Amino acid sequence: MKKYTALLTIATLIFSCLLGLVLSAADGQANSRDSIKKELKELEQKIKPLVETFHKVSQLVSPSVVSISTRSKGAKDVEHRGPGFEPFEPEGGGDPHRGFDIPQWGQGSGVIIDEKGRILTNLHVIEGHEEGTILVTTANGKTYEGKVVGVDSKTDLAVLKVDGSGLEPAEFGDSELVQVGDWIIAIGSPFGYQQTVSAGIVSAVGRQGVVPFQKPFAYEDFIQTDAAINPGNSGGPLVNLRGEVIGINTAIATRTGGFQGVGFAISSNIAKEVSRSLIEKGRVVRGYLGVGILDIDDELAKSLGFKNETEMLIEYGLPSCQGAFVSEVWDDTPASKGGIKPGDVILAIGDKKMTDPSYLQKYISHLNVESVVNVSILRDKGFLTIPIKIEEQPEDLGDRKFVSVARKGAPEEVGLGLTLQELTAEVAQSLGYQGEKGLVVTGVEVGSPAEKANMGPGDLILQLGRKPVKTPSEFRQALIEAQKAGEPIALLLKSRGFITIKP
Repeated sequence: MKKYTALLTIATLIFSCLLGLVLSAADGQANSRDSIKKELKELEQKIKPLVETFHKVSQLVSPSVVSISTRSKGAKDVEHRGPGFEPFEPEGGGDPHRGFDIPQWGQGSGVIIDEKGRILTNLHVIEGHEEGTILVTTANGKTYEGKVVGVDSKTDLAVLKVDGSGLEPAEFGDSELVQVGDWIIAIGSPFGYQQTVSAGIVSAVGRQGVVPFQKPFAYEDFIQTDAAINPGNSGGPLVNLRGEVIGINTAIATRTGGFQGVGFAISSNIAKEVSRSLIEKGRVVRGYLGVGILDIDDELAKSLGFKNETEMLIEYGLPSCQGAFVSEVWDDTPASKGGIKPGDVILAIGDKKMTDPSYLQKYISHLNVESVVNVSILRDKGFLTIPIKIEEQPEDLGDRKFVSVARKGAPEEVGLGLTLQELTAEVAQSLGYQGEKGLVVTGVEVGSPAEKANMGPGDLILQLGRKPVKTPSEFRQALIEAQKAGEPIALLLKSRGFITIKP
């Protein structure tokens, strides 16, 4: 009996100990949760200034952001498709493209830029509706008819005007001061949901080659951000934590048609310049040279038959890769009139060094029309200074004109889908190629690499890579050597400069 009593006593002691441990653990867990809650409250106080900053920026800028809807004249009203959608059928049916995308939604955003009712937005938001109806809804819910002041296809920007009162313009900042990692806020009407605010950081600055704008003489300086930008945000502001507009939200990179973390905004400095010109003149006046220009890099070097960029620098006598390689010269332009040729490298204008094609393009666009500038170039390892009279850039600069050529002599097929003949004095006279030496294109095979490169009868080939070609046999030999290297084929054409053909 004593034995069982002892065992019972021991069991009781063990149970009491275990119960105490459980109660102690529970009490400890409760204390831990209370501790975490306390720490969170302390942390909340520490980050409260940042949170308040986002509150204040949104309150400051939102009254300057508008929603823009479009419809064609005579369009019938349709059912609302969600908060913020005007009862008009959106352009494009709300089906964004895949890949790099300019959302075609019929619904966009804009930002008020002055008290007179002028509004900055993207051209693609209102394009095609200059003669239709553009509706602008302000933050207080009032709707006005928007009238087009001016548009600029080269930057995808447009200025509208509404007849309203009490409008609150936004303040624009200096996009040159924007740095990667800066906190920013995007405001707009994604999918028609007006006054939507999203936040993120600046992912990159100075982005170029955003696919929708790869067209002749487009002007690009994009801020990349991970703030959510979706169809309907286009034309709305990207704002810093001082409440200043540093960009106009324009495009997204996407595989789904929606936001995937990569958005692009046109820099505020370009937006300010373009909007000012559109308001003052109804269009943007830019100076131009009339050349196609490329970066001096490995890709260019290989297309010209060099092993790499270093070999090209040595061969050309260039001290560095700074400068702009002239790949094309358009007829009847300041460049052609002044004597700039394909293959030249533009190093400076006046005493200003041209570091790369992008800088050259921006610099030229700001020069006064009718002014004369000294352009420093490198040609055949020699340095030249050419005076060029700057002209206003026409809208149709990139148009390509073909001429026909009579088939005289003995045209020969030489590869790449080309049929060529030597440039005789008679043919040179008929085509305006007097004094030139090269091969005239007399035929281009349908579906050939040459046709895909947009070559046509009448083109005059001066060089294949770095080698001048005057006879079909010289062309064949140079082509064989280039193909052995396995690189794209670069041809120098009289009418277009250097073009690249991939066999």
